[in-house]
Formats: sequence, C-alpha cells, structure tokens
Amino acid sequence: MKNSDKSFTYLHDLTVRICGEGGEGVISAGELFAQAASRTEFHVFTFITYPAEIRGGYSMIQVRIKDATIYSLGSRLDCLTVFNQEAYNRSIHDLKPDGLLIYDPETVKPESGVSCRLCPLELSRLSVRCFGNNRGKNTAALGVLGYLFDMDNKVLSRLIADKFGAKGQAVVENNIKALTLGYEAGRNTGLPQFMHLVDAKSKGAQYMLLSGNEAVALGALTAGCTFIAGYPITPATPIFETLARTLPLVGGRAVQMEDEIAALSAVIGASWAGHKVITATSGPGFQLMTEQLSLASMVEVPLVLVDVQRGGPSTGMPTKTEQGDLNFAVYGFAGESPRIILAPTSVQDTYYQTIRAFNLAERYQLPVILLLDQSIAYRKATVQMPDLSKIIEVARNIARTKVKIPTADYINLISRLEPGPEDLADYRRYRITEDGVTAMAKPGNPGGQYIATGLEHDEYGFPNYTPKNHLAMSRKRLRKLKVIARSFDSNPIEIYGKPDAKLGIIGWGSTEGAIREARYLAKQHGIQVRHLHPHTISPLPERQINHFLAGLDYLVIVEENLTGQFANLIKAKFGVRAIEIHKCEGIPITPEEILAGLIKVGRIADEDNLTGF
Repeated sequence: MKNSDKSFTYLHDLTVRICGEGGEGVISAGELFAQAASRTEFHVFTFITYPAEIRGGYSMIQVRIKDATIYSLGSRLDCLTVFNQEAYNRSIHDLKPDGLLIYDPETVKPESGVSCRLCPLELSRLSVRCFGNNRGKNTAALGVLGYLFDMDNKVLSRLIADKFGAKGQAVVENNIKALTLGYEAGRNTGLPQFMHLVDAKSKGAQYMLLSGNEAVALGALTAGCTFIAGYPITPATPIFETLARTLPLVGGRAVQMEDEIAALSAVIGASWAGHKVITATSGPGFQLMTEQLSLASMVEVPLVLVDVQRGGPSTGMPTKTEQGDLNFAVYGFAGESPRIILAPTSVQDTYYQTIRAFNLAERYQLPVILLLDQSIAYRKATVQMPDLSKIIEVARNIARTKVKIPTADYINLISRLEPGPEDLADYRRYRITEDGVTAMAKPGNPGGQYIATGLEHDEYGFPNYTPKNHLAMSRKRLRKLKVIARSFDSNPIEIYGKPDAKLGIIGWGSTEGAIREARYLAKQHGIQVRHLHPHTISPLPERQINHFLAGLDYLVIVEENLTGQFANLIKAKFGVRAIEIHKCEGIPITPEEILAGLIKVGRIADEDNLTGF
C-alpha cells in the first residue's frame, strides 16, 4: 500500500498496541518489540492484559516509546496491530483518527468509513510460508513493526534466538525467516517510518527493562532476603519463580507450599530462625493468610508480604488489575494487629519500596505489606538501576536505626536488633521499651531461649491473661506504629505541582503516573493542580497530608476500585470532603480520564472564583 502522507515522520512519544487471541503469541511479539526499543536511548513502558485461560480470549500488550521518562501507558494509540475481529472490535476506538491500523484481511474486516489509516498485510500467509501454519504471524507482525520503527534486524534476530533457542534451531530459523518477511512486507507498504531506532544511541548498562514483579525480586535480593515460601497465584507467581531461580545463588532457599496458610507459616518460622523473609500472593491468598499474619504481629517477627491485587471479589478476574484490597489490608485482622502497608507507584519505585519494606520489618519487628497491583506487576518499564557499591549495611546490634527511604544514590540495609550480653543475663524477649522494639535472639543463642506463642504473654513469653499484662503488651506492640508514624512525618514532603493551587489531587499506588500526566495536561488547560501520592498507606503520614490539605478548596481522590476505599480512609481520618474518580474495569485509568474530571472541577472552581485559575 502506497502512502505519501508524512504525518508519520519522527515523533518523540508513540504508543503501539498488539492484540489478538490468547495463544497467538501476542505478548511474545510485544515484549520482543519492547526489549529491542529499550536497548536504545528511548524509554519504554508496557501494559499487558490477557485472559485467565491458557488459550483463547482477548490478549493485548501496549508499548509506549518516548525520549523521556514515561509515567503511564498513555491513552490513544498511534499504531494498532490486530490478529482477529474481536481484537479489532475491542481496540479500534482507542486508535487516533490518523493512527495506523495493521491487520490481516483474511481475519479482520474494518468497518466502512473508519478514519484511521489502513495497512492490510497477509500475516497468516507469511507465517504459512515459514511454518506451514499461522503460528508465526506474531513474528511476521514484529517484522512489520521492526520496519516501521526502523529497528536493527540483527537485534531482533538475537532476541528471537534467545527466546526460542530452547525449542531448537529449526524453530529459531523459521521465526527469523518470518521476521524478515514481515520486515520486507512493511517496507513494501511505502509507509513512512515512525522512528529511526536503529540510529538511536544506547542508554548504557545502567538501564534495564524490568517488570514490577521482577523489581520485587531484585529488591528482596538487595535487601538480603534469604527465604521465600509461596503458593502459585496469578498475578504474583513470577515473584516466587524469579526468587526460586536466584535465591540459591546467594545461599538462600525457596519452598513451594501446599497452600497460602502453610506459606506464611513457613515464612514466620524462617524469620523466627533469623532469616530475612518474603512471601507473595494475591487477594484470595491474602485472605487465607489473615490468621497467620496476626500471629506474626503477636510474636513480633519481621516479614514482608506482597499482595499483587487483582480484580475481585473471590476468584474474580485473576489477570486484570484493581486496587480492591486496601480495606482488607488495613482492617482485615482480629484484635489489635499492627502492620505497615506500603504502596509502590511504579516499577522503579517498587524496587526501592521493597528494600524499604525489609528495613521497616527488621527495624520494628512486625509484618510489612507491600500493595502492588497487576498493572505494575506485569508492566515492564525502563528502569535506572542503582549503584550497588553504595549499599550501607547497618550492624545488627545497633538499636533505633533510622529507616531512610532508599534512592539510587543511597541504600542502607537494616537487620533486626540482636541481644547483647546485658540482655542475655536476664533475657526478656518482649521487654517493654520506649519504641516497642526488643532484641530478638536466634534459636541456639546461649541464654536467648524464649517462648513464641500466639497467646497473650508476658515479657518472657510465658502465657499471661491478666488485664494489666494484656493492656501493657498491647500498648507495647502498638507503640511501634506511633514511632513509625513520627518517623514517616520526618521524611521530605513530596508535593508535586503548584504548591499554592486550590485544587488538589491524591492517589495511591499505580495511579501515580496517570495522575502526573493528567496534571501536566490540566496545566495546558489553565488549571493548576497540586498532587500528593503517599507511599505509606498505614500508618498514614498525617503531618504531610494535613500540610497538603491546608488551603485547598477542592480535593480529588483517584483510585481503581468502585467504592473509594482510600478516599474513605482519608475522609474518616482528616474529616474532609472529596470528589472521587473511580475506575473498576480491570484496566488502568488513563491521564485523559483523570483530566476530564479535573476540567469539570476546574470549571466549578473558576465559576466560584475560588481558585484563581
């Protein structure tokens, strides 16, 4: 197809989507495309959604390429590749009016009058020439995209060899042949190329393409984790799989248990024995872990529990994203069961928040819940890795260490407080202290024997149900949260946008990037917005939030659930009213969807002459 229009010449921000039926290699093609793009100076951001079944159902990967840091998956598509009619029907409305549609005319019939540019290519026939069937049409489509983005064919060929090498040389050669045929088919369309990635420089070894699940695993390894127990559950399983491969390399161990209850029980036992530990699950498994999570609080053992949220309730939508577990994380326990809850905002942030989760767990000897969601867990993004030579490990016998937020320039690793000779002279594992933390002896430590029981106990660990003791020990355990809250409030205030804007927006977790981009767009519409995105859900950094709320006329809270779980927490804690923007569809909220809400609020504010936009 010939096309002389030059509107597809070099751009600096392009979004591509490949979609089709599960089992057609949609995700594989998109990930190879993203990997090739990530090896240049451009940044890459992916979003993946797929069916719960092994084969069949709508599957999609979206890849955004930009010459600067990318914060969200974007909204409208520049290029859409569809493998079947369902994929076309579900995605065509996201394609820009002047966007490019790549499709196989044998399987897709575009509606008449569609405004986008059409690029019909016989992908199935190209595949048959290489494989004798249509299994390679995804690789042929990758070749087409390789031409349109002017990618180095040698790079794509090496990536294919790495991915399919275990399946034999014949499979590799057939895929490379399909790639080459697709590349030539793209060239023969006469379409101008979107980008010239073949000429783009490399960002260097300090960058890598990483998923959120992989970031958790690497963060755990950096923090000194030596044990994981888990039970497979979508979308958290890759955390266990990655650590199962890597922990033995550092002397650690991974154990698959018979269920989630057993997994958390094993983690508690390993922590009690002196290991830094982690487990990963999703909503249904998290519910099963509740009783053992309370046990961990009672016996005061450090552990990190990662909950990769998915669509619920019950089995719900295992492969879709949602921020639906916050209520359960904050309130889902019997009695007073202190824990810390962190919510990473991006793939890169997930790495640092995982390290921080281990440090907080070890410093205060209690469970830390890391709330991710499927969007962050499975997305891949270009991440700048830290200089690991700058890691500082804090000695185990130093008390009351300040837990600093890790950054690329500074990472301190904290281990639990261990008893010294003066402690072991009359060892009271649960001695009441100013910050609620006492030295924790390892099994076999002479003089450090104690009982760790879920029953209420005294300072030595012996069961004790007297009113006075229960009140004292409850206060001891909860005192940790007060100390932690004061520590969080001493962190630098992270308020983005115009500090004195009268319109404020708060979100949590993976919505940070979309809110950030919506704020940029709102500014173009003359609407000034200030933005707060706390990493800590419990205990909340109250001083910082109060500082943010001061002087606001309108507050908008954005989250990906239907009931406004975080909004309810903020309203109850701070007594404010809020305008809530919810999305509960299994896919992330977009900057344009948030912008639409901000524009509505901005109009009201402008009419009332309250914000001075």
